[in-house]
Amino acid sequence: MEKHSEYQEKWKYMVFPFFLALVEGGVSLLRRQDTNGDVWNYHLYNAYAWFNGRLGYDLGPAGAHSYLNPYLDSLFYFAILHLNPFVVAFLFGFSQGLVAFPIMYIARFFIKDKIHQFVLTAICCFGSTFFIGELGSSMHDNLIAVPILMSFCCVLKAIAEKENKALIFSGLLIGAATGLKLTSALYIPVFLVLISLFYGRRIVGAFSFLSSSFLALMASSGVWYYKLYTLFGNPLFPFFNNIFRSPYASLDKNATRDMMFFQFHGLEKIIYPFYFADHIDRVVTASNDKAVVCYTALFCFVLFALYFAIKIAKFGFKSLLGGRDNILFLFFFLSFYVWQYVFGVYRYFIPTDLICPIIFYVLIYEILNMQRTPVYEPGKKACWAAAVLVAVSFVKGVPDWGRGSYSHPYFEGNIPQEVKEADVLFNANFFSAWIVPVINPQGHVIQINRGLFDFGTKKYWDIYYTYLPKNRTPTQYVLFNDPNDQVAKNWAITKFKEHYNMQIDFSSCKKFPVRLSSYKSDITYCSLSVNPGNA
Repeated sequence: MEKHSEYQEKWKYMVFPFFLALVEGGVSLLRRQDTNGDVWNYHLYNAYAWFNGRLGYDLGPAGAHSYLNPYLDSLFYFAILHLNPFVVAFLFGFSQGLVAFPIMYIARFFIKDKIHQFVLTAICCFGSTFFIGELGSSMHDNLIAVPILMSFCCVLKAIAEKENKALIFSGLLIGAATGLKLTSALYIPVFLVLISLFYGRRIVGAFSFLSSSFLALMASSGVWYYKLYTLFGNPLFPFFNNIFRSPYASLDKNATRDMMFFQFHGLEKIIYPFYFADHIDRVVTASNDKAVVCYTALFCFVLFALYFAIKIAKFGFKSLLGGRDNILFLFFFLSFYVWQYVFGVYRYFIPTDLICPIIFYVLIYEILNMQRTPVYEPGKKACWAAAVLVAVSFVKGVPDWGRGSYSHPYFEGNIPQEVKEADVLFNANFFSAWIVPVINPQGHVIQINRGLFDFGTKKYWDIYYTYLPKNRTPTQYVLFNDPNDQVAKNWAITKFKEHYNMQIDFSSCKKFPVRLSSYKSDITYCSLSVNPGNA
């Protein structure tokens, strides 16, 4: 009888997260077809380029992002080519909803009441505005949160059961996540500190974690890093070139960093959770970033301040030492500050943001239990309080990175043969490398617009000359999303003159129609020629 009861208990902890993942798939369907900005820029192009062997054949059609690991993008690309768009939306929402499994484990680890474990797991799965905003999208922050939080679960298991094998699994998970999406790396030092402080055999544990992380990193991205190194001399090209010093990219570390997401003033660095709660455009580039709010981190810091003040006043500083909850608290602080100073875009913080309702619950529960007069059912009150704080974060909706009406095929265009057969196509727009798989060109594609990062050196731009046929005049066009965009035109005119001594023949311009999801537009293409005075 006891075994049967235990089996039923374990079954509940498996079925409930699976049910939540199914619901997430349904919510993803309601969110409509994904058309986020990264799809327009590099998610389609990177996968297309990988499948068609265009690394080195093109010159950064999506700017610096052309060189990011394409493996996750390839899943999205394959799905939108071969599956019904409704199926794609559900599968991506469901796969991202699998984060319910590690969240359930974390809730069980830090919350004693079984009912509250289930309640908080559900609140977490639907309590992050950024997670819901991204649900079903190809931005991968939601998907990569699954192995990151599973890695955290393995760290918790290792600490609780003194089990070194769990740290090996933790390293494998976070290493693979980092290889697939580099921003996952912010959690490696977080887990390493937790292992060093709370795991008994610190050196053995740290070695097991780091060595398995490195092996998984190489397994998930080593081939890609090797290709970049052989082409450009930097396995992370063009990023971190101040370390690898490739002659093809700027040595300035800020050349591939969007400085908008970093803090410049001392006070801003100290009160950042309060600052970006009121200036959300500093941590997100959603289309509605002026409307939504981001209060989760702020609520955590306020509750932490209240909790520490009461505990120190009642029991002294020594009372802060020890206790299982400190693992959770330290996880939040470490991940927040590594995120703040290294990456700065809030969606990279989604793994921590997801479990903030559990942090709300634990802090409120402990605060209620420290009151002189015993509080009736503190757990239930902590549940309600956590739910209210989550609800406040949704008062102005969720971030929107772009959605369209369901359409199949996902992209298409009526492409002129002369464009398909051109020797070189120059893309004069940013966030528009998606047109490369639509065109499916025979020739090379080069990004002439700086995009987010103007990282290339003269040696990088001179790769163009290796693309030109030796026995005839090349056929070359420049592509514009909007020929009336004077900024794009001026940038292209200047860059053609500086880099290639060419000029645009605006009298030759023609158009062809393209579509991504439900968004239709025309692409203008114009001929290029060498400046006659300098030919």
